Amino acid sequence: MRALASYKNIVVLTGAGISHAAGLATYRGPGGLWNDPNKMELAELAALETRRSEVTDMFWNFREEARVAEPTAAHEVLAAFEQKCTGKFMIVTQNIDGLHQRAGSQHVVEYHGNLAHWRCEICGREADPPTGTVPMCDGQAMRPDIIFFGEAIPMAAEREVKSELRECDLFVAIGTSGTVWPAASFVRSADYAGARTILLNLEIDDEAQMAYSEVHAGPADELVPKFFV
Repeated sequence: MRALASYKNIVVLTGAGISHAAGLATYRGPGGLWNDPNKMELAELAALETRRSEVTDMFWNFREEARVAEPTAAHEVLAAFEQKCTGKFMIVTQNIDGLHQRAGSQHVVEYHGNLAHWRCEICGREADPPTGTVPMCDGQAMRPDIIFFGEAIPMAAEREVKSELRECDLFVAIGTSGTVWPAASFVRSADYAGARTILLNLEIDDEAQMAYSEVHAGPADELVPKFFV
């Protein structure tokens, strides 16, 4: 089978499953954060207005967990692969933990933002990175610079990803079903461009079986080193 390093335009989509071995919770599936209705509600954009302190406290705790976590073997393999890759290589991550950059990856599009950045909606001041406790500005807690449910993906990120998908000849989704929108559109765009599409995930459902040209079930730390050599 053709080696991944031989492809010229590679787009990799990563989800919470790639960070699970770092001790960070996934979002859905067994033990997922969004299985808790209260946490799910606090991740809604509207909750910033009605339950702001609860929202910022929850995401500050997530931020602290991410801050002390270490990149996994899968993160490190992807970073090493990028260094020796002769073509174009881009990671689009749904994660907000910053572990790809800490592993050494260079071309990373953070589709949902990053918990290391917090900002004030009133004056625009940023705390980057914040320290201590939840940063305050203009009499209220700052918000994490992430994408909440009900909030639009930044246009620059969306535009860059769409552009790369139109040219890619290999699309690999890791640690995510890749079938939840808007990420579900990625594999369809890649397939339309004629790319080889691969899913590496702990669980493979029927929808994923239909969406990808090939699927492989297992932990990211086991699968990624086998493919990205």
